[in-house]
Amino acid sequence: MRILMVRIKVKPERLDDFIPEIIGDAKGSVMNEPGCRRFDVIQDVNDPNMLALCEVYNDDEAIEDHRTRPHYLKWKEATADWHDGIEVSVCKPVFPAGNAKWDSYREDAVEHPAFERGLHVIHAPLPVKPERVEDFIESLTGDALGSTHQEPGCLRFDIYQNVQNPAELYLYEVYVNQAAFEYHTKTPHIEKWRDTVKNWYSGERTGGRIGANLWPPDNWNWSSGKPRN
Repeated sequence: MRILMVRIKVKPERLDDFIPEIIGDAKGSVMNEPGCRRFDVIQDVNDPNMLALCEVYNDDEAIEDHRTRPHYLKWKEATADWHDGIEVSVCKPVFPAGNAKWDSYREDAVEHPAFERGLHVIHAPLPVKPERVEDFIESLTGDALGSTHQEPGCLRFDIYQNVQNPAELYLYEVYVNQAAFEYHTKTPHIEKWRDTVKNWYSGERTGGRIGANLWPPDNWNWSSGKPRN
């Protein structure tokens, strides 16, 4: 499995044009590409011009297929001058790695304003000291297990690793709302993780996005279930 963790800085004057284009690409990918499991579009709560994508594909071949599709080519051409940079990290899943739910599409989901932009999403890179990567993953997995198994408001807590730079990890967390995230920040498992890894970072934690889901809607499949590994 391959995950594309994407960060985009959209030109402010083009934001209203960019959003429907990227949602069109996301919809086209999930609905028409057998190898695309999810394509989440997130908008930062503090800076709406900062977007993030979490794209999940079966393998590298599915990513290559995606890049030949009409919806992708339309988005790429239309938005070429509408942003100030796109950062892409090709990742593999660290947690969950086995018995988890990945597919976002839900056939019975209802389109209604009541199910729009209600989630609280964390899309954050973590720069880790190379000699501490395995220790960091072990500690972070403990927090992930505590979050997905003990917090009703935590829908998913994924850990991804850059395949070209193993010292770059990513957090991808989804909560039912901001209050659920605030609850998470006060749990014993996150306190244990914070205390354990505080000296294991290789630099400042920058470039993350914290915000709401532009697409898909809240009532699609966001939960990873209760994965054990």
